[in-house]
Amino acid sequence: SGDLVAQVADGISTSSRISSEFFATARKKVGSFDFNLLVGQSFREENSKNINVSSNNLAFPTLFNIIGRKGEPGASESNLKARLMRFFGKLSIGYNNWAFLEGTASYDVNSRLAYFYDFDFNAINFFYPGVNASILLSEAIPAIKNSKVISYLKLRGAISKTGNVNLGIQALENTYGLGGGFPYGSLVGYTSGNVLRLPRYTPEFVKNNELGFELSLFRNRVNIEATAYTQDNTDQIVQVQYSGSTGFTSALLNAASFENKGLEFDLRLTPLVKLGDVNIDFKANYTYQTNEVTKIIEGVDQLGIGNGNYVIVGQPAYTFQLTDYIRDDQGRVIVNPTTGLPTVDPTIKPFGHTQPNHLLGLNLTVTWKDLTLGAVADYRGGAQIYTGNIGTGMDFSGISKRSGQNGRQPFVFPNSSYWDGSKYVANTNIYMISGGYNFWSQAVNTSANTNYLVSGDFWKIREISLSWNMPTKWFGFTKNAIKGVNLTVSGRNLFMFLPSTNEWYDPEFANTTGNAQGVASLDNTPPTRIFGASLNVTL
Repeated sequence: SGDLVAQVADGISTSSRISSEFFATARKKVGSFDFNLLVGQSFREENSKNINVSSNNLAFPTLFNIIGRKGEPGASESNLKARLMRFFGKLSIGYNNWAFLEGTASYDVNSRLAYFYDFDFNAINFFYPGVNASILLSEAIPAIKNSKVISYLKLRGAISKTGNVNLGIQALENTYGLGGGFPYGSLVGYTSGNVLRLPRYTPEFVKNNELGFELSLFRNRVNIEATAYTQDNTDQIVQVQYSGSTGFTSALLNAASFENKGLEFDLRLTPLVKLGDVNIDFKANYTYQTNEVTKIIEGVDQLGIGNGNYVIVGQPAYTFQLTDYIRDDQGRVIVNPTTGLPTVDPTIKPFGHTQPNHLLGLNLTVTWKDLTLGAVADYRGGAQIYTGNIGTGMDFSGISKRSGQNGRQPFVFPNSSYWDGSKYVANTNIYMISGGYNFWSQAVNTSANTNYLVSGDFWKIREISLSWNMPTKWFGFTKNAIKGVNLTVSGRNLFMFLPSTNEWYDPEFANTTGNAQGVASLDNTPPTRIFGASLNVTL
């Protein structure tokens, strides 16, 4: 009849969280030494329950109640419980207010590491300590303390270990759900989830080593901080691709260990300039970060985590593996001397990585009387993004910049060479037999993934705001009921600057929220500018 069938779905969800914390502190001064001790214990329990029923075929179209269903209803239920108990402590020792040493320790018991019916205490507890030290040289050395240039100088270092359980609640089971079309009468059918889960996991651990200094000059007008660090990440829990013949398309494993290294710098000029009523403050922070995968699982040098992303020993996490053209020893694309067409190498190879190496933030504040102008800018550099999910479709249909830049006519393939019978020579005059549909839509173009690997660098003006503190005398008629009024207008994500190779999209957008980043898709939402205003009244 074409009439729509009435449907109904109903459900209820409940959740609770119980937490407690107990700690005790003790302080003692012995001569020039100050001792501070803290010990404590915390407990947290999380519970949730979800029940849902539904039917896509109701006997009474206006009665939206499951009782009016035809056939079997849809039904689901989940019951989750997790507990975390932590014992922690901290001991701090200070000497003459210029030398400080602090040790910390935590001991966790986490139920997410074991089956709820097979509670193995040895498998669910883990310990992680830390120690840090600092010396305030501007207090310890009289020449620095009395200096008119150095206001503050501190050296610091730290070694620590932290543990994390990157698992969902009761996530160790390979669960089964009702299959499509079941139950059917008295028959019940179940299908497994696509992710293979193991009965035991170990926590993720991060070992940190850090060394740095803090320096203030000219009565704290110039402030500099610098930090060098290494992070050794072990037993990271990641979802990796798996052979579908096993019944699972991916597996959750303790499968990766990698090392991060970095330098961090922070500069604050407060004020940078002071001229009468004008104050200009400037802040900048820069981070250089790099990482390398040191180990996966025994006997395996690389693992795919989906989305073209791989974990490869000796390479940064995470690295793209893509197809490319066959090239000569100088990196030039080899073309056929007759057709001028290149050949795609079907073997994937590492190209680029998804995490930026350079992070720069700039913050400028200009104050004049009751007006304040603020601006924030960011730079990210060193990463790559893969735009093939967009570019291949646009090349195929002939609407991309790449496909149109030669008027869709035959052209000499850029940076190419050909075999002249004895060696590879630069190609300057062999045109491809086609520059239209036959080239752009066939495997000779779209199958070479590197055509769509571009720089993920960008500059962004994150925010500009203008704030006005209105004169309080304007509100004298309120008899001091109103003590201040502030009006602020602002804009976010106002401008973005990309390299010429990236004609596609904002590098901060991706088609997934997991680890496998750096890939665009046709349904990515475009970046938006946001404008706002606020009025704050102080009473």
